[in-house]
Formats: sequence, C-alpha cells, structure tokens
Amino acid sequence: MNFKKTAIFITLLSLWLSNYFSNPSQEILALCLIFSVGILHGSNDLSIIHKMNGSRGLKNAVILIGSYILTVFLAAILFYKVPALALALFILFSGYHFGEQHWSDRKLGGVFLKRSVYLFYGLVILFLLFALNSIQTTEIIMNLTSQNIPELWYGYGLVGSSVVFSALLLFLMITRTLTVSDLLFELFLLFVFAIVFNFATLLWAFAIYFIYWHSIPSILEQLMYLYGDKSLLSFKRYLKSSSIIWLISVTAIFGLFYVVRNNADLFLALFFAFLGAITFAHSFIIMRMFTTEK
Repeated sequence: MNFKKTAIFITLLSLWLSNYFSNPSQEILALCLIFSVGILHGSNDLSIIHKMNGSRGLKNAVILIGSYILTVFLAAILFYKVPALALALFILFSGYHFGEQHWSDRKLGGVFLKRSVYLFYGLVILFLLFALNSIQTTEIIMNLTSQNIPELWYGYGLVGSSVVFSALLLFLMITRTLTVSDLLFELFLLFVFAIVFNFATLLWAFAIYFIYWHSIPSILEQLMYLYGDKSLLSFKRYLKSSSIIWLISVTAIFGLFYVVRNNADLFLALFFAFLGAITFAHSFIIMRMFTTEK
C-alpha cells in the first residue's frame, strides 16, 4: 500500500509535467520509459522459469523454455495472420495480467473469484484508456487490423466490464473480504487513472500506468521471488540476468522503427503488436510465479 501511495504522487506529478511537454515530446518520453523499465520488467522470464524448475532436471527446463519461446512465436504469427483475433486476445491477456499484478497481494477467496477480479479490473483499466482516447485508439487498431472500430464500442466495453467488476466488489464487501477503506482507495485510484487518461496522450497515459502501476511493482515482486528481498544488490543481479533479453528486445524495436520510420502510426501499431506477442508468454510465467509463490 505504501508504494501505491508513492505511485499516486508520481502519477499526478507526471500528469502535471505533461503540461510543459508537447504531444510529440510526451510520446518520446513515454517510449523511453517503456523501452527501459517497461521492457525490462518482462526480460527476466527465463530466470523465473529456472527458479520454478528448481532441481527437476534439464529436460523439464528445456520444455518450459521451449514452450515460452513457442508462445511468443505463435503470438507473433497470430498478429500477422489474424490481427483482429490477436488484438482481442491481447486485450484479455493484458487485462488479466494487469489485474493480477494489482490485486495479487490481497486474499480474494477461491480461484474463480480471484481470477474474475483480476480480469475485469484489468478490462476496466484498458477500456477506460481506450474510451478516453478513442480517436488515437481507433487509428492504431485500423493500422493493425485494417478494421474501423466504432468509438462507441469502447464505451460499451467500459460499461460492461465496470458492471461486472462492481458486482464482484459488492460480493467482496458482503463477504467481508474487502474493507470499506480498501474499496474507497481502489475507487480513488480509478478516479486518478481517469484524470490521467483523459488529459494525457494515449501513449503517455499508457506509459504512466504501465510503468508506475505495473512494471515497477512487477519488478519488486520478481525480486522477492528470485532473491528473497528488494535490496539494491538484488536489483543489480536482476539487471545482470535480464540484460541480454532486454538488449535483444530493444534492438528488435529499433529495427522495427527503422523499417517503418516514415509512418509513425504504423510503428505504434506494430509496437503494440510486439508488446502483445511478448505479453502472452510473460503473463503465463507471472501467473505461475504467483501460484508457486503462494
């Protein structure tokens, strides 16, 4: 909870600073944050796989790593061949992944209830972002899938996910799983996100949430899982073990930018497709990490 309070301050500070940056400057800053901390938080998956494998032998490790690489490869093909389906799955997986990170420190009951909270919380966040940046979102989806999504659809998605999530919160309140103070804090967070998403550009708004509310908390969780503490020494070990994958990922993104450097909208579409391909495999690994951690 202490980190979340700090993150609120940094979030509002980032929004305030955006008043002094033009839209292109906001997007450059957003990409810098995503390229650094954002990509970094998913670059240590192989170390997590190794930790989960333990002493179960080389064969099991090869199967886990092979499955991870195959998932990324298949996701990339899916984005190329059936981008509309890949986008829909990306939204679902990302929603669950964001929700899992945010709510993992709370005991929410059974597996179905817990995973429902994860999924619909994440969908509320994503559809809130889409609905408040509908024009930019539609342009990116058009470049990615060649389909023109009606802007009303984002509103429908937001209302639908909000209704289900509200019902889940009500159930948690009735069963005394969630306290009133916790509920008010989470509602306040959603209000803060709404302000940020409304006034920042799509990419800058995404970066603010993705870095401060997902990537940094995820790195802290990974430090605890891998090394047992959140010390500077552990972070240095984390940087060392993830540096090669991070470098490969960033190099691939810059290569992508070079190929489509004359079309910024296409680059953003392909960039999110790249993130999507990684997200599929990464979300499975983190899901297993949280399971084995408990």
